[in-house]
Amino acid sequence: MQDIVDAVGLEKGSIYGHFSSKEELTLEAFDFARGDTVQKRLRNLDTVNNAVDKLKLHVKNYVDTPSFTGGCPWLNIAVDADDGNAALRDRARKAVCGWEEALINIVMEGQQRGEVRSEVQPQSVATFLIATLEGATAIYRIDKRSGALAHAQDNLDRFFDTVVRSHTDDPTTAPFAQS
Repeated sequence: MQDIVDAVGLEKGSIYGHFSSKEELTLEAFDFARGDTVQKRLRNLDTVNNAVDKLKLHVKNYVDTPSFTGGCPWLNIAVDADDGNAALRDRARKAVCGWEEALINIVMEGQQRGEVRSEVQPQSVATFLIATLEGATAIYRIDKRSGALAHAQDNLDRFFDTVVRSHTDDPTTAPFAQS
């Protein structure tokens, strides 16, 4: 709490006048960081019609726009609060599920319009995208290799190009195809 008091220039009593506990403040801070991060990462997706282009724009937004000051809220919680604050972990889990759901919906809509192969598993695509971006973010944060995110973007773009139906009619060559 002292770090917060020092950062905002208020007395502890003033902070506790707005928040009943440190836990409530933590949840509010997470919600604020998540909202800011989601807004940046979903920016302009509604202006793109093709599902694969939407996925690529989402990745570009992620890579080009720095996450909230202090880092990605999901990654921070995964690392810092996995065994500690159950309410915060639950909030982060719900946020990641929302991110996955948004990506799954993009893939499913693309399948309905014939832009994405029907045999591609939307959940697998969402998990792969999130894991790749968050892994590259972790590499960047630990090793300060800014190229990690650029490499992730390049590889995801190539992956998305293979997801598009028009590249092949052979379902056995589709990534994440059902077996």
